[in-house]
Order: sequence, then C-alpha cells, then structure tokens
Amino acid sequence: MKVIKSQAVTDTTLTTTDVPENDYAAWLVGTTYAAADRVIVTTPNIHNIYESVQGANTGNDPVTDDGTWWTRVSSTNRWKMFNDVVQEQTTQADIIDVSITPAAVTTALAAINVDCASITVVVTDPLEGEVYNQTFPMTSYSGITNWYDYFFTAINRKKELSVLGLPPYSAAVIDVTFNDLGETAKVGALVLGTSANIGDSQYGASFGIIDYSTKEVDSQGRTTITAGTYSDEADIDVVIETGRFAEVKKILTDLRTTPSVWIAEDNTEGTIIYGYYREFDVLLTGPIVSMCTLSIEGLT
Repeated sequence: MKVIKSQAVTDTTLTTTDVPENDYAAWLVGTTYAAADRVIVTTPNIHNIYESVQGANTGNDPVTDDGTWWTRVSSTNRWKMFNDVVQEQTTQADIIDVSITPAAVTTALAAINVDCASITVVVTDPLEGEVYNQTFPMTSYSGITNWYDYFFTAINRKKELSVLGLPPYSAAVIDVTFNDLGETAKVGALVLGTSANIGDSQYGASFGIIDYSTKEVDSQGRTTITAGTYSDEADIDVVIETGRFAEVKKILTDLRTTPSVWIAEDNTEGTIIYGYYREFDVLLTGPIVSMCTLSIEGLT
C-alpha cells in the first residue's frame, strides 16, 4: 500500500498547456446577460464556468455572487483535470499536453479517470537536461484469459495510472502527454506529489462504489432512475512493521484533510483511488509486524 500526497497545481506551477481556455466568452462587468447565458472567469487561481440564473443580469460578479444572479457550473475545460472532481474531465482531440514546474520535489504522479491510448511522462532538469522519459500504454488486458478473448474481445483501456520513483529534482519540469490520435483524449485528474509506503496490502480487501444516482418507485410500481455521479471506496487491511507504528500513524494523520492517491497494489487494475480515508486503525498485534485497517472513499 502506497499513498501519493497531492500538491496543488496553480497558475504559477502550470507552466504550459495546449488546452485553450475558451469555453465561453469572459464575463464583462458592463455586459447584460440573459437567463442561461454562460461565461468564464479566469482570474488567478479561479478558472470557472458560470451560468446566469435570471435575465437583466448586469454588473454582478459571478465569483462573489451569492447565487442570486449566477451559479457555478464547473471548472473550465483546461482546469478540470486539476480541480479534485474526478468525474469532470479535461477533453481535447488527439493530444493533451501539460508541463508543470512543481513548487516542491515531486517523486510520483497519478492519472485518474483517463481515456487515452498512452501516457508519456518526461522530467527535465534545467541543469542536467532530460532525466526521465517513459511512455505507458493504457491498453487493458484485464479479463483476457484465452486466445479467443485476445483476438475477439473489444479493446478496453486502463482508467488509472500511477508512476512512482520519479527523479527527485527540485527545479525539474514535468511534462505529461495524453496521446489518443484520431480520438478525444480525456483526463479526470492529474495528481503530482510525493509517495510514501504504508505497508503490504492483504488479500481480502474489498473495492466498490458509492452511487449517487436516485431510484424512485411511484404508487404504480414504476421505477424512475436518475443517473448521478459515483465515487470509489475500499476497505483494506495492511501489514506494517511494528517499528514504523508512529511513522505510519503520523503519515495518515497528516493526510486527514488532503486528497491523496491510494495505491493498494501497483500491478493490479482497479486498486487506485483518489480521495480521502474515512478512518484508520493501527493495531499493535506483535513485536515484528502489526495491522492497519484503512477505509478509503474516492472523490466524485
């Protein structure tokens, strides 16, 4: 079990991106907006889409409005991959390429809720030049158990990727490219940070989702289903070295309000969750090894 503590991506650290920020026209104080008109606001570290909730809307700042005139719709397309809402995706034809200069040493990254053919990660130090370059195919072989499946089953793609062990250069630029030539590349979240080892995940872990869809049955027994978002969840038992009890407890305590990437098993699809832990318990079960129980809930 490993965890990536996320670092915020801001206007300062997002060095370059090929995704334009032109979803709608920028809000202007002197323009009158009708109901359902949409605008964007792109002041420093605010990159949102807003919708007017009534007509004759003039001079009302969407950022400071209390909901009387404007409602926030989402982040702009460029910033959806950095807004901690996993189900909102940055999308673009063929390629999404971003370069980030983190404010601190970065040793790991994760891509969550992605749809692309491959992901390329390049780390460049201003003094030593390129120090890391790796391309990760996103083709999934989960469920392929025989030659018939290999040749005739529809091609699936991995939805998550974690990259650990990036060279720890303090001033490096990290370039991440999501490749999907001829299609539309999609990214729900790109998370950069430092990784920590919690311990060894045990078999018997449970993984599922929390579904926020609603299902209503009327007096005639007819069911109406309204699709909503969902989040991942997991309950995992982890074996830790008893000598690391205080260290593990501190790592988890420090992450109590920080969205993080939880990696139960490096080489098993579906075991990466971006979110928070609901609770954890560390049990001192012996002088050599002890048990840690984690309940994790993903971001929607």
